[in-house]
Formats: sequence, C-alpha cells, structure tokens
Amino acid sequence: MGGLTRQQIEQRITVQGRQLDLAGADLSGLDLSGLDLSGANLAGANMAQVALRDTQLRDVNLNQANLQHANVSEANLSGAMLKGANLSGANLSEAYLLRANLTHADLAAANLAKAKLDEADLTAANLEHANLDRAYLVRTNLSQASLSQANLAGANLKNANLAGANLANTILTEAFLESASLNGANLHQSKLTGATFTKAIYDNETRWPAGFDPGAAGAVIKKKKWLGLFG
Repeated sequence: MGGLTRQQIEQRITVQGRQLDLAGADLSGLDLSGLDLSGANLAGANMAQVALRDTQLRDVNLNQANLQHANVSEANLSGAMLKGANLSGANLSEAYLLRANLTHADLAAANLAKAKLDEADLTAANLEHANLDRAYLVRTNLSQASLSQANLAGANLKNANLAGANLANTILTEAFLESASLNGANLHQSKLTGATFTKAIYDNETRWPAGFDPGAAGAVIKKKKWLGLFG
C-alpha cells in the first residue's frame, strides 16, 4: 500500500484542483477509481497496481511514472504525458489516450483492447505481446516502435506512421492500414489475413511475410528519388 490514502488525495484535489502535485509520490496499490486527477503532476510517481478505472487523467503528467499492472480501463488520458512511463502488464482496455505522448513508454503485455489512441505519439515505445485488438490508432505515430507478437486484430491504423516499426510475428488479421506508412517496417511472419493495405506506403527496406504481394494488396512502393548532377 502506498504512502498516501485515497481520502488524503481527495482532500488535496479539493484544495489544489488541477495544480495537484504528487510527483514522485508512492501511490502503489491505491484505489483511485472515478477521481478527477486532470492536470495533475504525477511525474515519477509509483503507481504500480493502482486502480484507476474510469478516472479522469486528462493532460496529466505521468512522465517516467511506474504503472506496472495498474488497472486504467475506461480512464480518460487524452493529452496525457507518459514519456518513458512503465505500463507493462497494465489494463488500458477501452481507455482514451487521444493525442497522448507515450514516446519510449513500456507497454509490454499491456491490454489496450478497444483503446482510443488516435493521434497519440508512441515513437520507440515497447508494445511487445500487447493486446491492441480493435484498438483505434488513426494517425498514430508508431515509428520505431516494437510490436513484435502483439495482437492488432481488427485495429484501425489508417494514416498511422509505422516507419521502422518491428511488427514481426504480429497479428494483423482484419486490421485497417489504409494510407499507413510502412517504410522500413518489419512484418516478417506477421498474420495479414483480411488486412487492408490500400494506399499504404512501403519501400525496399520493408519486410513482408513470405509469399505476400503488397502491390496486389493495394500498397504503393516509395521509390528513391535520384537527383541529377545539379539537383
């Protein structure tokens, strides 16, 4: 159990509101479900195994916070800062993470089923073994992210940036990748049955499963531009 109680945090919210500062605090194991923590500073906080179901966390600062195995299902983290946060094994099913910053975050084995991650930044994030079944990832930045062995069945990745991402052994059945960027992405041994690649962009560095024809699937190769002697 953490160093603060739910009652103490509720009292601080009453006094400080969106200026709530709990940076570095030990909140591990607390049940904070249903609270409004929007705008709070929780950078570096220990929130392992915290219950945050249906909690308002809009624009909160959770950079470098520890949320291992936390229950964040149905919570609203739109616009939240989660750079370098540890969310491994966390339950984020049906959570709102619109435009959230998750660069370099650890989401290994996290449950993100039906989560809304549209326009979020997941550059270089670790999503290995994560469950993103039917997740919304429209215009999401997943460049250089590791999604090896993740489940993206039925996910919406329209206009997503997957440049340099590792999608080896990933489940992408029925996923929607229209106009997605796959330059340099590794899809070796990924499952693509029923996936949509219309107008998706790839290059010579993109790795596909054996026997898969990206051109026949509607993807478009990006050819290198050769500049003349004088440009």
